[in-house]
Amino acid sequence: MVADIGCGAGETLQHLERSRLFRLVGVDASLTLLAVAATRLETARLVYGRAEKLPFEKESIEALFCECVLSIVGDKQAALDEFARVVKDGGFLVLSDVFKKAGGGEAGGLLSRAELIDSLSRRGFTVLLWEVHDRLLKEFAVRMIFAGKSLPQLWGCGQEKKEVRNKGISYYLLVAGKVGASFDAAGNGTEGPS
Repeated sequence: MVADIGCGAGETLQHLERSRLFRLVGVDASLTLLAVAATRLETARLVYGRAEKLPFEKESIEALFCECVLSIVGDKQAALDEFARVVKDGGFLVLSDVFKKAGGGEAGGLLSRAELIDSLSRRGFTVLLWEVHDRLLKEFAVRMIFAGKSLPQLWGCGQEKKEVRNKGISYYLLVAGKVGASFDAAGNGTEGPS
């Protein structure tokens, strides 16, 4: 089973459904967004829940996606504990979110790259891919401003000027494997020795 934690309106699940390869489940703490997701999805199961207390059995998830959610979770360590609890040995964790750059000050309680990787390592995950996508973060900020929206306060944004004062943040994509997970030379997921 593949889970999307903080699935929102279901965009990632919809993309994964097109492959017809996965049993999918989406979890979100917004009944409104789950209702929107239900109108666009054909096979994915949708469940009300929070990252800090996932409604899954231990080691029941083969791949867990969590996009732009960890940064807004109140108890990040509890969420990471839950990810480690539900992802199977040999399974994968895919995170994308904002992170605090070195010397980035408070950055609204965001984790730094080192803090995140250390937290994952202590929970049995090995980071297989780490990519920084500053351009995507800048494009998102510009789209929000042009749409007349406020940027997230945790980013250190000045609402009156709608500018990012805290330039110590960036955006990442991370793929981690739990214990036996690895990528072969072609970048395909393989299960390593148990």
